[in-house]
Amino acid sequence: MIEIKINAPEQILNSFDPSPFHIRDLDDRAAEYIIESAEELGSANPLLLVIELPRSEAERDLSQDLPEALSNSFRYRATQARFRLRDLFRIGRLSLAIGLAVLGLCTLTIHLLGHSDGSSALVQMTEQGLFILGWVALWRPLEIFLYDWWPIRKRIALLDRLAGARIEIRPR
Repeated sequence: MIEIKINAPEQILNSFDPSPFHIRDLDDRAAEYIIESAEELGSANPLLLVIELPRSEAERDLSQDLPEALSNSFRYRATQARFRLRDLFRIGRLSLAIGLAVLGLCTLTIHLLGHSDGSSALVQMTEQGLFILGWVALWRPLEIFLYDWWPIRKRIALLDRLAGARIEIRPR
């Protein structure tokens, strides 16, 4: 259970968002608090988000629309994270193509240098440098495809959990 105590429903919403209430975005600080709290709880149990308001505020129509606004906001954030993941993979594919081209060019140059006087120190140093450059050119795409996407995917799963969480408005 994640518990939030506020004095008015407007406190949890982004005051600069001109959208109608039920599709408004959360205040960034409030959203990060909820997300961090959900991360601490782990993924084993369903989430319950309880928003406590003074009785007079809890009975307002605005407060009763908070569950839909919160779900919509987390659903929107999950969609944005999916776009970031898609863009990361697009960058990874482009980086991989560039890296493979650089590796191929370096390998070809090393091969051509091998037909020259391969015993000179300058040629050997150039070959080693090209060999290293070719593999370093693959560093970023490998980093993307092996490591960078995991945290984004984890965040998407968390945001999806928050979008589907049960949300209760309780008077205090």
